[in-house]
Amino acid sequence: MSNSATHEERTATEQRGATIYRVILDRIELVNEDVRLMRLRIPERQQIKASRGPPPPPFEFLPGQWLDVHIDGLPQAGGFTITSTPKEAEASVGRDPQDGYLELAIQQAQQNPPAAWLWRPESEILGSSLLVRVGGSFVWPPQCIDPRGIKRAVFVAGGVGIKLQATTLSNKIAE
Repeated sequence: MSNSATHEERTATEQRGATIYRVILDRIELVNEDVRLMRLRIPERQQIKASRGPPPPPFEFLPGQWLDVHIDGLPQAGGFTITSTPKEAEASVGRDPQDGYLELAIQQAQQNPPAAWLWRPESEILGSSLLVRVGGSFVWPPQCIDPRGIKRAVFVAGGVGIKLQATTLSNKIAE
C-alpha cells in the first residue's frame, strides 16, 4: 500500500475490540512544536449501542495497542497509540472522571485529517466528544509468550514511539 493509505486500510487485518466508547477530550498538553498529548476520559462507561442489553464492558487495553478515533464530520478514523497505562485508565470506568484517563500522543500532520483536526486550536476542540475503539496486536509482552520466562529485553524506539516504550515499561513496573 502507498503512504496515502488510511489508518483503517493499513490496519484492516488487525484485531479490534467489539465495543465503541464515547470519550471526552479533557486536556491538551503541548510536548513540543510537533506533538500534543491528548487526555481523554470515559464518562460513566458510555457505549454506543441500543439502550437494551447488558451494561458495556469496562474499557480495557494492553500496552502497545491503539485507538481508532472517530471524529464527527470526518469520513475516516485516525489511529493513535495509547500512551497511558491500563492502570491510569481504570479509574475512568464508573468513577470520578478526574481519576482515570486515556492519553494519546498526536504528531502534527496536516495531510492526515484526524490528526489535523486534533491540532485545531484548543478552544475549538477541548470538551469535544469522540468515538474510540481499541485495536492492535503489537503488545508487550507478546500474548504468545509467558512473561515469567523473559529475563532481559531490549526496546528500540524513536520519535513518538519513545512514549510507547516508556508506557510499556511503566506498566510492567506498576504490576
